[in-house]
Amino acid sequence: RERRHRLRRPEIEVTGAPVPAIPIMSEEAIYERIGASLDRFQEAHFWLHMVEEYYHVTDPFRWHLNAFLRALKEVPQLLQMELQNEPGFKDWFSTQRDSLRGDPLIRVLSRHRDFVVHRGMLIPKSTALVGITEGRGMKLSMTFPVHALEDSDNGMRRYLAVSKVHGDILGILIPDEDSLPCVQRQWRLSEFEDEIGEVCARAWLRLGETVAAVLSWLGAHPPALSLDCRHASQEVQFKLYDRGELVQWMEVIELGPT
Repeated sequence: RERRHRLRRPEIEVTGAPVPAIPIMSEEAIYERIGASLDRFQEAHFWLHMVEEYYHVTDPFRWHLNAFLRALKEVPQLLQMELQNEPGFKDWFSTQRDSLRGDPLIRVLSRHRDFVVHRGMLIPKSTALVGITEGRGMKLSMTFPVHALEDSDNGMRRYLAVSKVHGDILGILIPDEDSLPCVQRQWRLSEFEDEIGEVCARAWLRLGETVAAVLSWLGAHPPALSLDCRHASQEVQFKLYDRGELVQWMEVIELGPT
C-alpha cells in the first residue's frame, strides 16, 4: 500500500514568539475516523457486483439489489454519526447531504429502499430475448416472456416447449461452431430508461463524490473513483447455453393437454 505522508499545520506566531507546528491526523487516521462509512461504501460496491453475478437468477438478483439500496442510503447516515463531534462538520455536511438528497437518481433509489424496508417487495421490470449470439449482440432473436419472478432459464425452457410443438423457428439447436443459444435479459426501474446495473453504478459514483468531499474536508487525499471492475453488458445481460444440454432439456419436456 502506498505510504501516506503526515499532514502538519504551519507554524503560528503568538505575541511574536513562534509556536511549534502542531501535528494533525495522518491520512491513515482520517480513513480510520470514518471507517464504518467507508466500509459501508465498499459494501455497496460489493452488492453492485452481486447484482451482476445473479442477473439471471431472479431471487438472488432482487435480494442483492435490496442490499445495495440499503447500503447506499446508510453511508451518509454513518458519516454524520461518525463525525457528529467534529467542529464545523455538521454545518458543512448539511449542504453536502441536501445536495445528495436532491439528486434525482439518489432520491428515487432512496425511495425504493424505504419501500423495501418498510412495505414490501421491489420487483423491477423484466424484458427478455431468446436467440443466437456470436459474441457481440444478437444475431437472431425474438422477444419472449420471462416474468420478473422467473429465472432466465424459464424463458429458454418455454421456447423449447414451443419448439417441440411448432419447430425451432430460430434454429438455435442447429449445430454451429460460430454461435451459441442465449437469453438476453434486462432489468429496469420504471423511473429510468437505462438498465438497472447502469443506474446503480451511477448512483454509487455519485455517492462517492460525497465521500471524497468528506475525506478532502478532513484533510486527506480521496482515492480516484472508478468502476472499471464491472463486467461488460454482453457478459452480464447474456446467458449462454450449450446446444447439447438444450437438446436434453427438450427431450424431457412434458407437454400439457392441447
